Amino acid sequence: MPPWPADAAYSHFQDELALSDADITSINNWVNEGMPSGDMSLAPAPPVYSESSTMINPDDTIALPVYTIGNEGDDYRTFVVHSNYSETKFINAIEFVPGDPSVVHHAIYNFDTSDVSYQKDLADSLPGFATSDFGAPSPYAIFFAGWSPGQGILELPPNMGYQILPGSDFVILLHYAPGSLGKTDSSKIFLKFCTLPDSAIRRVYQNPWLVNQYPILLNGPLEIDANEIKTFNEASLPPSHKSLIGLSPHSHHVCVSWTVRMVTSPGDTTNLIHIPQWSFDWQYYYLLTKVVEIPSGAIMLGEAVFDNTSNNPDNPNDPPQFIHEGEHSDNEMMRCYFLLMDYQPGDEDIILDSSFYGFPTNEASTPGALNLRIYPNPSGDIFHLTSDLPSHDVNWELTDVFGNRVRFMNLKNVVKGVYAENVDVSLLPSGIYQLSIQSGGCTEVKRVMVIR
Repeated sequence: MPPWPADAAYSHFQDELALSDADITSINNWVNEGMPSGDMSLAPAPPVYSESSTMINPDDTIALPVYTIGNEGDDYRTFVVHSNYSETKFINAIEFVPGDPSVVHHAIYNFDTSDVSYQKDLADSLPGFATSDFGAPSPYAIFFAGWSPGQGILELPPNMGYQILPGSDFVILLHYAPGSLGKTDSSKIFLKFCTLPDSAIRRVYQNPWLVNQYPILLNGPLEIDANEIKTFNEASLPPSHKSLIGLSPHSHHVCVSWTVRMVTSPGDTTNLIHIPQWSFDWQYYYLLTKVVEIPSGAIMLGEAVFDNTSNNPDNPNDPPQFIHEGEHSDNEMMRCYFLLMDYQPGDEDIILDSSFYGFPTNEASTPGALNLRIYPNPSGDIFHLTSDLPSHDVNWELTDVFGNRVRFMNLKNVVKGVYAENVDVSLLPSGIYQLSIQSGGCTEVKRVMVIR
């Protein structure tokens, strides 16, 4: 299975690709036993995918033309495809399928209500048109999403979507990596639309609040000397009142870690994401388990570490070379995209991952005291802990009948409101345990039974 780069002790996200201790033990035992097959007569039929897509029954497909890469180095090419939409559409899910995964570095999605991008495409004798690495292809082009290696389907909650205006052209910028000269690509983008009435749909858009440019980059320029390990810090300009549903950090090969926090007032900090082992090959859109309110005046803080030494196995240069900022593969970037909605009262109580919290998706939880909940109880391998936090701290511990602590968590700067944690008890013996949780000076204790 793909790796899960985000630190689960720092923050949680939807559909975390994490294995329990029992899962890891089962896999290790299976490998050590020679990976025997089970009863193949009971095996389900393998799934059938269309053109390498994992999206089932897409509503529309953006098919990019066949293009032969014409540069030995980085090649930036923008392709224009008519949407032929006669009415406003809200895209609920997107899947990018590269025609040749070995050559596509990243993709940026825009839509253009004018024909400026289309005329640029017509003026170029080749499919698409040459594009610089910065700037929109047209003054009317509106950025709405993108793709980087490792991303699968970007799926929003059913009542949320990217707005595409009628008559728009899709304007898709592809960055082809060096060493692709003469290779051909014909990538596709599969789409699903919101099925609710437009009045019931919340518009989602993306904003790169953290970018490696002045004044956001606090200790720039983004330059790393050969054989140097260097940390850079960014601080966003104060935004207007928004609601956050996800984020996506982005860097290249020399980056080794990423951290993003939100500060709403001095000393009031919320952890958003920590990626302790950054990998260019696994870049995700991380969707939150609940909506986070971004008050007016809040500041997003980003910190990334870059290792330009021979000890970094992902360093593209041997021996290491001086690296500066830029979108080329041998440059570096430090950018984070935020998935946003315009704030509406009550957004901060919207649950986005019902399986994680035990509440209906997109419905508000009930605020109050700690309100500790454990389910299932009795439990087998994993139980779900949920609680209402009055402050940004949470400390909990699970103890056995002798008072020995067998599981615990101490966190600062977490999101206030509903908190959830999946607690792995797969390696604990059956019996009665006690769960104690504290936050904001409040304490609550409940009994947990583990039965197999």
